[in-house]
Amino acid sequence: MSASLARLLDRFQPDEWRQANGFSLEMESVHKILFANEAKADEKVEAINRWMQKYQPCLFGRAAASQHAIRYCLISEKEVRDGDETVRRRIQDSHLSWTRESFEARSSNFVLIVVSERVANAIPNSDVMEFAKILAGLYLQEDSIEPDRIYHDAAFLAVPAHRERVLKWKAGVNYFSAHGDKRWWQDHRIPGGLGFSSNSVGHFAKSGKLLSALDKYLVEIGMPPDDRQGPRIDSLAKALTIAMQTIENASNAVSGKATELLPLPRDLTELPVPTCPFKLPPKLEDKNFCAYRGYYHTDFTLPSEYFRPEIERPAEIKPFEDLDFTYLFDPSPDNAAHQTMGEGVPIRSDFVGNDAKRGECPPAEVSISDEPALRRALEI
Repeated sequence: MSASLARLLDRFQPDEWRQANGFSLEMESVHKILFANEAKADEKVEAINRWMQKYQPCLFGRAAASQHAIRYCLISEKEVRDGDETVRRRIQDSHLSWTRESFEARSSNFVLIVVSERVANAIPNSDVMEFAKILAGLYLQEDSIEPDRIYHDAAFLAVPAHRERVLKWKAGVNYFSAHGDKRWWQDHRIPGGLGFSSNSVGHFAKSGKLLSALDKYLVEIGMPPDDRQGPRIDSLAKALTIAMQTIENASNAVSGKATELLPLPRDLTELPVPTCPFKLPPKLEDKNFCAYRGYYHTDFTLPSEYFRPEIERPAEIKPFEDLDFTYLFDPSPDNAAHQTMGEGVPIRSDFVGNDAKRGECPPAEVSISDEPALRRALEI
């Protein structure tokens, strides 16, 4: 009999180190709300969103949280015990709502969390990995999810007054859990348990540009502009700066920073793009704008390094030296990611797979009817 989320949950073992050391104060304050029986669903969402605004190291996530532009799907332990099909339906219902919100430029981020004190206090091991793999499969509607691979969601954006013209982005899907708190990979912590964040930087930037243009139009016709709060990222130039700042501002965790910027090489022709097409802030001018270093692969959905009990980074974990920024600015033919993750492409039936960012990918326009998830979302 294949494992289910509920069976795996019963196999979770408490983390003795966590019992002795606890969570950080900012995590504990959210847990008091998330694990309270009397707390309502919207109170839990608001508690997580407040934490995201202040403590999420990804600056795109902070900006989206400050705009209340994240769609959260919180799964309770009871729903886990009600069975995988219950969890699948809950995720898909929430995800359809998010797909519609992305279509209307209201959200670029989908965050799924299994909220459970048992999950949060478990030791990260192979049982937790199997649980995460099943959860990812229910979310992404994949029969099999493997660690150390790249999986994607999709975000859509309609052109106002031309809703038949739709752009599509590959949205990166990344694992987060409470187990990361105080561990060497702390930047991938989240209160409450474990889950996934789907985020499209390209969609976020294009939506910001669209909303900025709409604000100008509304002001010109004497109407108030959009009241969305928080910083608006409305170009890929800003997105590159924010992406680099996110890496630069990584947590100084127990083993130091898990991701960091690289210096520019002496010979700039060694770079895939020798000159940065955007003006960077002075603090970033001497940094490599094409690649950065990370002790986990920031594009992998389930890095296997997260499912080990060690607090400090094990010595055998070596860094990736070529993690990519070029999807935000390099339009060369061999960099398909600039279209699929940066600029966006007309919706298409042969969307590129999960193997890598770079590769051939000429876009071809198709009908909305060829995108089942979007079609269902527009019907709700």
